[in-house]
Amino acid sequence: MYSNVRYYILVILLISLQSATAQQVSTFVDTDSLQVGDIFEYTVVVNGGDELLSYPDQDDFEEDLELLDRNRYQVGVSRDSLVYRFQYFGTEDLTISRKSIVLSVAESDTTLFTNQVPLFFKTLLAEEDEEFRSLKPIFDFARSILPWLIGFILLLILGYLAYRLWQKQQAKPVAEKPSYQPVPFENPLEQLKIELDQLPSTENLNSFKEFESYYVKLGDAIRRYLKRVHGIPALEMTTSEIAASLKKEFVSVDVIAITRKVLNSADMVKFAHFEPTVEQANSTLDKAQEFYRIASKNDIDRINQMRNHHEKRENEKFEQVENQQK
Repeated sequence: MYSNVRYYILVILLISLQSATAQQVSTFVDTDSLQVGDIFEYTVVVNGGDELLSYPDQDDFEEDLELLDRNRYQVGVSRDSLVYRFQYFGTEDLTISRKSIVLSVAESDTTLFTNQVPLFFKTLLAEEDEEFRSLKPIFDFARSILPWLIGFILLLILGYLAYRLWQKQQAKPVAEKPSYQPVPFENPLEQLKIELDQLPSTENLNSFKEFESYYVKLGDAIRRYLKRVHGIPALEMTTSEIAASLKKEFVSVDVIAITRKVLNSADMVKFAHFEPTVEQANSTLDKAQEFYRIASKNDIDRINQMRNHHEKRENEKFEQVENQQK
């Protein structure tokens, strides 16, 4: 009787062990270090015969990673694999945190987690080892001449000031009534469109300096628009800081997403010395044009409020000047 009890206990333990190890998650990357703009693959393999219900998407990954592609492969009935292609836009070491994967097990769901994956940053900038050289030696005036020279210059200044004072006294004062012309409202969307249209043709970009100037002008045009419309100091902020500020202002998710794409591309050239091709420059310009279209749709109410506030302020100034003339 006692041996039968031990046998049943052993069977239950084996079944439990098999069930506990039925689902396994493995995580792989095809590199351990990255430069700005590098593209790499992040693979998640799920072993087990259960149905895969949900898996990570773009919003689940770190901000320095832009999802380019995602594919799912099923090898037999017991293995699923997810292959993500990312482009890296960071400037420091990065750790991809654990991601959740939901499986359908029997009549319930279970959640598994991937492993953390560390990635190390490799800078593209070479250290400067050339020392500054001194300028030409400063000319040393003789001590006996310097006081006389200073005194002569002071006399010239005093003479000029006296002459100007005499001119004012001789001129007859003319009373001019103050006049004020209202300043027309400058639409930020129109200003952005003008700046984008004034960019040189990408076909004429031949050197790295020309590409760098092109990307700087494009990125600054987007940053000036964000400063005018959303009131954030975008010209002095990093791309991550801009995205965080826009989230605090409850700006549209579409505007935030396209802003990050455009500025990340510009930052690669401006700060990381990434040398783009003409095709990549055209792609960045297309993203900027898409930003203009999304902003035209999402920011129209905000810009109309800016227009009303500006016209009200200018009318008040005009009325104030008119009252002073009466």
